[in-house]
Amino acid sequence: MAFTLADYANVETDTLRKSVLDTLLMESDVLQDLPWETIGALATTIVRIQDLPSVGFRRVNEGYSSSDGTLEQNVETISLMGLYADVDKAIIRAKNNIQDARALQQQMMVKAMSYNFNDKFINGDPETDPDEFKGLEQRVGDLNSAGFTSQYIDNGGTSGDGVNLNSAERQNFLDKFEQAQYSIKGHNPERAYMNNSTLRVTRSILRREGLLDTTKDQFDRVVNMYGSTKLSDIGVKADQTTEILPNSETLEDAGAAESTSIYFCKYGIGEFFWGIEEYPMEVEDIGRLEGSPVWRTEVDWPVGLAQADPYSIARLYAIIPNAST
Repeated sequence: MAFTLADYANVETDTLRKSVLDTLLMESDVLQDLPWETIGALATTIVRIQDLPSVGFRRVNEGYSSSDGTLEQNVETISLMGLYADVDKAIIRAKNNIQDARALQQQMMVKAMSYNFNDKFINGDPETDPDEFKGLEQRVGDLNSAGFTSQYIDNGGTSGDGVNLNSAERQNFLDKFEQAQYSIKGHNPERAYMNNSTLRVTRSILRREGLLDTTKDQFDRVVNMYGSTKLSDIGVKADQTTEILPNSETLEDAGAAESTSIYFCKYGIGEFFWGIEEYPMEVEDIGRLEGSPVWRTEVDWPVGLAQADPYSIARLYAIIPNAST
């Protein structure tokens, strides 16, 4: 059975762990939808269909030709994600604190964790840092290199002033957006992840064309939709200023010198794209450290991503949002 962090939060009885889960969900659209599989190990082998068997016809009194499908195996690994929140006892005891010092540090710690997960969900690159899991950019790049070129779509716009400049550019963008949606199996990706300016442009285009729809998330916040696909701003990194998906991509085959991308995902454990964990997130109040005047809270979550179907993710690139929109 597939469980999301929201499912875990709904049944969580430990106050500290529930507050961490709620903060992660509040700060990360990715973690609201991503289903999790607990694998109890540091790696798992994913079996994917490579080629289907050949189906033929036969004459009366003759047999069918034998044919076997072929499978391929891929290993998905776990990355050890977590952190400590340490607060000096002098700060805790200070009577002029406006807010509980430990609670504030814990909240900041969890926000940083959610931003880091969002970043690695897109930009994780084990070849650069072997301690992190592989993100969507590398995964779609691998698919494109393996011949699944339909998952790597060039927006192909002609205007250097942005996709929202004129009707032709808007229609081109919608055509390419739908091409990316239809590259996903079932033509119904759960989410399209982009940066803030691209989301604003996409909203504007859909509104002008009468195609913008909305729903609400578990926190009663408005979520924009195109068809059955939720549109999400992936946000910024933990420094609070650097965009996870910048407008400064310079891909060699892109239709623009500086542009950005949108990533599409379809979720499903064992079938499409999902999260893996060695064990569920652990949140522990360590208490006072021995030999140090510090109180510590620890969050420990060994996680990774897994992909069974090459048609579960896609990237639409070479998008130039109109910054004035």
